[in-house]
Amino acid sequence: MRTGPITALVCAGALCVAAGPPRQPMPSAYFEGQVVNLTFERPARGQRTLDFGPWQLGISTRNERPRDRRLNLYVVVPGTQHHAEGWEGYDHNMIVNAVPESDGPVEWDVYWVLVLDPHLRQDLRSERELLLLAQGHFLPGDLFEFDDIPARAVLHDHLHIDTLPGLSPFRHKDGSLPRIVVMPAGGVARIRVESPAAVPGK
Repeated sequence: MRTGPITALVCAGALCVAAGPPRQPMPSAYFEGQVVNLTFERPARGQRTLDFGPWQLGISTRNERPRDRRLNLYVVVPGTQHHAEGWEGYDHNMIVNAVPESDGPVEWDVYWVLVLDPHLRQDLRSERELLLLAQGHFLPGDLFEFDDIPARAVLHDHLHIDTLPGLSPFRHKDGSLPRIVVMPAGGVARIRVESPAAVPGK
């Protein structure tokens, strides 16, 4: 995906208040390996937004836990689905865990899915795949460095982790790390999800 010029934003880290037209949302995601279309509802003027590189994911809910009644929107880094020039560290896939029957937008809790294992080459496209991988772990070698982590840009920019000691909350007792980390991103998106087969003319 290519985006147009990014408008001026008043920012605090990765959470911003729009000072003009908002950043562009992603137009598509995967559901069980199949591409579905997304239509994001624009945040209200003055709402604090959850921004991700040149894209906008929804509104910030830093002090709010995910809710069971909401569906799940996963941002998988790295991935091959969405790319913007100059933001290569933010190449990602989007995964939704359902296609609601509602004709209008519904609320989704946003989750980061961050690949830590440099040997993991799988392009994740379903919730089942990522939940299975989240149970796996790997033991970093002596030459393992922070720059070897595929999701290092997002770890740095959104979680403020930029060293191997910073990964200690994720480590197991044997020193291993999870192959991927799945965690709340602190945001809620209002999205309409539509299967391509349901779009007129498709």
